[in-house]
Amino acid sequence: MQRTHLLVLAKSPVPGRVKTRLSPPLTDVEAASVAEASLADTLEAVAACGADRRIVALEGEPGPWLPEGFEVVAQVSGTFNERLAAAWAHSGGPGLQIGMDTPQVTPELLDESLAVVVDGGYEAALGLAEDGGWWALAMARPHPDAFRNVPMSRNDTGLIQRKQLHALGLTVADLPVLRDLDEAEDALAVAGLAPRTRTARRVGELLSTARVDVVLPVLNEREGIPWVLERMPEGYRPIVVDNGSDDGSAEVAASLGAEVVSESRRGFGAACYAGLAAATAPVVAFMDCDASLDPGDLSRVCEPVLGGEADLALGARDPEAGAITLHNRLANRYLARRVRRLCGAEVTDIGPMRAARREALLGLGLADRRSGWPLEMVLRAGLDGWRIAETPVPYRPRVGRSKVTGTVGGTLRAVKDMRVQLARARESAVNR
Repeated sequence: MQRTHLLVLAKSPVPGRVKTRLSPPLTDVEAASVAEASLADTLEAVAACGADRRIVALEGEPGPWLPEGFEVVAQVSGTFNERLAAAWAHSGGPGLQIGMDTPQVTPELLDESLAVVVDGGYEAALGLAEDGGWWALAMARPHPDAFRNVPMSRNDTGLIQRKQLHALGLTVADLPVLRDLDEAEDALAVAGLAPRTRTARRVGELLSTARVDVVLPVLNEREGIPWVLERMPEGYRPIVVDNGSDDGSAEVAASLGAEVVSESRRGFGAACYAGLAAATAPVVAFMDCDASLDPGDLSRVCEPVLGGEADLALGARDPEAGAITLHNRLANRYLARRVRRLCGAEVTDIGPMRAARREALLGLGLADRRSGWPLEMVLRAGLDGWRIAETPVPYRPRVGRSKVTGTVGGTLRAVKDMRVQLARARESAVNR
């Protein structure tokens, strides 16, 4: 049986020669430091995978970022296509080739991708990138024409590469689509996907102006908005989602420097989702904007997520006298018990202050756009095995009347929405 390999095409992280699309906003030296972090993270994942050989086809000189156990071969001169072909000819097959632009890769993903051409019955496998290129190519054996006439660095490069493999008569499997780290927006997104990597730390130091985006659903909250916004911690960016206010709430928020998003579809979940879609920070927090919760408590609630110790962090409300009615307190305890029974999540409160990583939240596929949103988030996270942490937070009497539990109609809608989510969670639990 042939020995397998994992091949990395890389450039030494020399300022002015790598990650040039990060300049601006970064300097050439800063962009090179991101490239070095990305390369080190990539090679660390490769070093831990199960391939028999680990090869770096390198342009430039090795540095301290290169782990032990790698074969280093110099890239030939010529076009990128010619360098790819030469690296594959040296490496043989079966193998998997990646670049240094996807530091979010894991050893498990690399092993699974390589297995497609080793044990999966395919002659090739291609992983497209979100920008239209490709991040990974596996082949059972090198083909001298695999890269012939494939234009590189275009938004159709991946599709043309696949067509070329098919034209050579190869059976081609699809690998997962990943995002390349090319521009500043990509760097922030990739850092959010792999928060514990060197790349995330370096990108955070150089690019992140906000560690956390805070979504604040608003419906006629003019009186509470100033109190909330002036207490927002450093590094926490408020996103006020106006859900149809007619009291000037949006104008007040904008005058105080908050980003304002308009969501015409009425519903707490609709407003929260609009804020999540508008967020760009790796971590997104949610809280009410009625002055019942103090933004100063956000840092304590978010810390388990920022530190990688939890996937979902909840602020468990410790209410002052009169802050929560007796029937709402009893209903909340009931919901917490049901959550524990249905998905094993040890929660005591289904409160509005919470935080999680943006990409992970989007991946949950939350569908409720009304009052069931908070409960659905906890149930889906629990059923998916998320680590859920609770932090006690003071809870004060709100400014103004609640649009959900402050009216008969709102209360009835909330009860209906919650029942739907509990029923769906019970069905999911049974079918697992």
